[in-house]
Amino acid sequence: MSAVPRQPERDELLRDLIDALRVFTVESDVFVDTFARRHSLGRTDLNAVMWISTGDAAGHPITVGELAQRLGLSPAAATALVDRLEAAGHVGRTRDPRDRRRVTVTMHEPARQVAADFFTPLGARMSAATADLEPEDLARAVAVVRRMTGAVTATREDQTLS
Repeated sequence: MSAVPRQPERDELLRDLIDALRVFTVESDVFVDTFARRHSLGRTDLNAVMWISTGDAAGHPITVGELAQRLGLSPAAATALVDRLEAAGHVGRTRDPRDRRRVTVTMHEPARQVAADFFTPLGARMSAATADLEPEDLARAVAVVRRMTGAVTATREDQTLS
């Protein structure tokens, strides 16, 4: 196998990107934890809410099994988590009309509104922060972040299997 030639400028930019993503992740975690504490939610609860609301928004409600897989939980732990969120009034279970054995989890509107009220100002600031970027630049940024997310996910899965 031939050695990849060193590209000092690219290597430096990649280190900068990884560092920027690391800082973004930590700052995002702190921001999200503020919301979680304010609403008596644990971090895993909040991550579950994110996946549940994402499924709702896409028109593909998530099952407890899918939620367990995305959060790296056992099916029993995911069921207990959904039970807690349901008891708190954040989510509800719905039987699939086409397959009564399939149960999905959906957000209740008051919970969705509370989240929107908290996170909308962040979206506005992010929009303002990128207002001067061209669509092509944003498309490249999306591709890079998705590739980096894929690298994180693959590494997590590899370490889970070892």
